[in-house]
Amino acid sequence: MTVSSPTPLSKVRFADPRAVISNAIKAFLPPEQIDVADYAALHRYLDNRGGGYVGRWNHDEAPYLVGPMRALSSRNHLTTAVVGPARSGKTAIGQNWMCQSIDADPADMLVYSATDAMIEEYVKAEINPLIDSHKRLKDKQGKLPRDNSMHFKKFTGMWVQFLAASYNNLIQKSAPRVIITELDACGGNTYELASYRRQSFMYESMVLAESHPDMAAGASPDKWTNGVMSLYRDSDRHIWYWPCPNCNAYSSPNPMGQRVMTLDWPADAPLDEIKETARLVCPCCGTLIEDKWRRAMNRDGVWVGMGQTISEDGDITGELVAKEIAGFWITGAMSPFVIGGIGSLAYEMEKARRAVENGEEEAVQKLKDVTVKRWGLPFEPPKAVGSIDATVIADRAEATLTMGTVPSGVRFMTAAVDIQARHFEGFVRGWGVGGESWVIDHFKMPADPSTSPDDWDALLHRLRTHVYPLADTPTRGMKILATGYDSGGQDGVTLQAYEAWRRARKRGDVRYLGKKDGRDAWTLLPLKGASGINAASLVVTYPETQRKDRFAAARGDVPLGIFNPNTAKDIVALQLQQAEAGPLYVHFPAALRAPEPPHPFFDQLVAEQREANGRWVKPTSSTRNEALDLMVMTNVMANLHGLRRIDWAAPPSWATPHDGNVLVVDVPTSIDRLVDSLQAVTEAVRPTLPETTPPARPAETMAERMKHLAQQFGSGSF
Repeated sequence: MTVSSPTPLSKVRFADPRAVISNAIKAFLPPEQIDVADYAALHRYLDNRGGGYVGRWNHDEAPYLVGPMRALSSRNHLTTAVVGPARSGKTAIGQNWMCQSIDADPADMLVYSATDAMIEEYVKAEINPLIDSHKRLKDKQGKLPRDNSMHFKKFTGMWVQFLAASYNNLIQKSAPRVIITELDACGGNTYELASYRRQSFMYESMVLAESHPDMAAGASPDKWTNGVMSLYRDSDRHIWYWPCPNCNAYSSPNPMGQRVMTLDWPADAPLDEIKETARLVCPCCGTLIEDKWRRAMNRDGVWVGMGQTISEDGDITGELVAKEIAGFWITGAMSPFVIGGIGSLAYEMEKARRAVENGEEEAVQKLKDVTVKRWGLPFEPPKAVGSIDATVIADRAEATLTMGTVPSGVRFMTAAVDIQARHFEGFVRGWGVGGESWVIDHFKMPADPSTSPDDWDALLHRLRTHVYPLADTPTRGMKILATGYDSGGQDGVTLQAYEAWRRARKRGDVRYLGKKDGRDAWTLLPLKGASGINAASLVVTYPETQRKDRFAAARGDVPLGIFNPNTAKDIVALQLQQAEAGPLYVHFPAALRAPEPPHPFFDQLVAEQREANGRWVKPTSSTRNEALDLMVMTNVMANLHGLRRIDWAAPPSWATPHDGNVLVVDVPTSIDRLVDSLQAVTEAVRPTLPETTPPARPAETMAERMKHLAQQFGSGSF
């Protein structure tokens, strides 16, 4: 038997008594006093291998997350609500809070998500790697198997439980800290039930609720009655402001801001072009801001809450309103994590809008997904255009407006003619600043449009020469800038419409005003509605010829305006929905009303309904819709001449105020009108006289004689 010798005392390694005492004392020290934001900056490490960011947490990547993180440590709030889109960093707020709690400020925590599957994915993909990559957290985790399960994790001084937001999981639990991820996906009264779990901890407790704004019923606060937007509505409503890189003025990418920086793109462009050309627009200097500037803008951004205001220089004044909920709203334009940047946001939004306009299956849901999950905005469902009440519009008709006169706000007029079997129906509309308009005239002219050239000539000459007196200066009046007329109908109408245009041009009743937006702008234009729902809004073509010299007075010289009637009626519906005078509002004279309802003119305005695919239809084939068609055609002619692009500070000569407008002339006296009539009669009769008939007195001499006689007798008219 071998007996080992005892180890010499000099070689025995004893624990350092100073280390033992130091560690023992640390156990009695209070936790490190550090808020969530500062903890993340010091200790959070991101390990997004495979292309994401790898390294220590940096507030410069998403500075807007600092505000919500600091609110979690506040004793002035019971809840922190964060609204935001996907890929904005809002989930990291809860993760950083969990890390800070485990390592520096232990307190039991409940984490809720919509379903068990979502919780399992979240724990596996986010939480477990988070703990494994942070030694400070791993060292504090319990070593027993039950301390590290899918739904329960034990740490020194606290535990974290991960649960689906079912009713059974929302009762009979208690913890001072609660996280609800994607609150709106949880549905129901998740927040209320989860909030009960921390009631006994009073102001030592906190609930963090973050989500896309899926459950908001619209864009205005009165529609924020459910989900995360209802919490934001009741909060101190923080909004993010950042400076323009050009003028340094502060504005907000949030639609509720004092000064809103919008995302702009060419709506009619191809989608790929939209992605490349989308820009933020500064509301203070109008600069178009490229995506590359957003990081710097975010770095200098600030949160401004309810009760506070921010000047363009960035000075914040006022006291933040005291609320139990600290609310923060992140929008897609703020997020640096959106793949493709603001160009991608514009691309997805325009693509979804076009799908709705084209009536594609589930297009509205796709538009909602883009709005709430990509842009981080509450979804306002597309309005059901075409459901305007005729009586409501008729009740807005103004007794102060006189049919046949031009109000002071009118800068130019367009006319339209609808072709009926036995008459022409004419309509004149005046246009002012911002597209505000006034109905000037509505008339019916007996005619035979399919066979009578004389009826066409009389109509078009009247529209070319008639002068409407100004309401405030009756001795002066305004001529019509441009007229469009329907070129279809009964057999023979199209031929008559084209021939009438040729004759009108020959006698000087047609003018060519050059190109506007790439289209030939004529003062007289036959019109035709396109059949395809995706047709261009307006194209001016020359359907009878392939000749290059399209303006020659010969076959094929007649222009034809082909417009999309569906999009044109969308515009009319938008105009009719305006309830207050100003841009796009339409003023109707009271003379258009019937003595009592129904009011046929206004019934015709709303006769058609818009289907889900964007096409406008009459409920029955016999429904009268002439007033709507006339409104559409006056819109088409105004837009042909550039209404939407007019710079009202420096308008063209035909859109200036009355004292300098080239369309404003002296109103002809009744004698002048008589002379014009005699001249027209003489010219009409002359070709029918036999060649052997001695020439009558020249028309000019006859006219002068009649004028002299009228003056002599002082009648003023015949």
